[in-house]
Amino acid sequence: MQLFSRRNIRLFGIIFVITVLLFALGWFIFLRPEVTSLNKSVQVAGSSLQNITLTEFDANGKLLWEITSKQANYRQDRKIADVKEVKGKFYRNGEPLMEVTGDKGTIDQVSKEISLEGNIKAIAVQEKIDMTADRMVWKSEQDLLKATGNIQINKPEDKIKMTGKELTAKPSTNVYSLAKNVIVIAAEPALEMKSEKITWDAKRDRVYTESPISVLQVKDKLQLFANKGDWNIQTKEVTFSGDIKAKDPKLDLDLETSQALWNLDKKLVTLPVEFTATSKSRGIVVKAQQGQAQLKEERINLTGQVSASLQSTQGIVNADRVEWLIPTKIVTADGNIVYKQPDKNLNVQGDRAVANLELQTVTITGTNVISTLTP
Repeated sequence: MQLFSRRNIRLFGIIFVITVLLFALGWFIFLRPEVTSLNKSVQVAGSSLQNITLTEFDANGKLLWEITSKQANYRQDRKIADVKEVKGKFYRNGEPLMEVTGDKGTIDQVSKEISLEGNIKAIAVQEKIDMTADRMVWKSEQDLLKATGNIQINKPEDKIKMTGKELTAKPSTNVYSLAKNVIVIAAEPALEMKSEKITWDAKRDRVYTESPISVLQVKDKLQLFANKGDWNIQTKEVTFSGDIKAKDPKLDLDLETSQALWNLDKKLVTLPVEFTATSKSRGIVVKAQQGQAQLKEERINLTGQVSASLQSTQGIVNADRVEWLIPTKIVTADGNIVYKQPDKNLNVQGDRAVANLELQTVTITGTNVISTLTP
């Protein structure tokens, strides 16, 4: 009887141990803590957490992002992660787009968006463009990057820097649109552009805007204002359109027109449409259909129905072509010259006219010079 009792006790002990093990296994499978369940759901959704690394893939199984952080906390919906001390890489079609760091952020698995804020630093891998901002949102499925705060974009290779308050970009095509107090600074040649919105197509070396723009050539203090502007960085040419006003304080020269092409390297301004050039200190106003301003040589060439008003003689010279050498104060006109001096009822026609602004004289020559004096 005693032996039977010991056997019963031993059997009971074995049954008890098996029961405990089965209960523990059931608890682990069905009642384990939320964080373990979360890891499973994350893996099912296509993301994994490995050594505090979060990865996400697109519908084709290609990598969208790879984020590492020192701390990652998941919200109750199990689709959003709050991360701190973030370092990550963004991808498009499996190809690397950007490398980013920030103080903290949010990763949304459902919308496939990443929001970062605080000391954001980014590098566009393809064009080697550096970027800083206060806040940034990347919508991976739309290939759309937005940033706000104190934004700065810098391309050391081209020696170009842009600053602004709002950024909208497509990283895969390297097109960046900055808005609000936008400033573009170029080192070669030294140039400064300002507008409320400027777009930089880094892959095509183009900076353009549909908003009013001001440009300053730092060395000569030459200023230009226009409604629109398009800068080809490679050819160093800027095309302006709209209500254009240019001012050269060194030459005391003002230009007004609706189209202009400024070659920064050659220091040449081409004026393909009607324009007006004024020098108040010299007392001269010139109008023409087309023209070129050689800033380095300080010379203006005008063609097509040219009219020059000379304050010194109260005269007006009309011609087919005019050359104005600003340093020598000489204006030379050729072709179908008509000189009128209304206060003296003077009308002179010829083939060539030379006006000396310093001596306040006008000399008209030609094979058939006709001088008309009306009493």
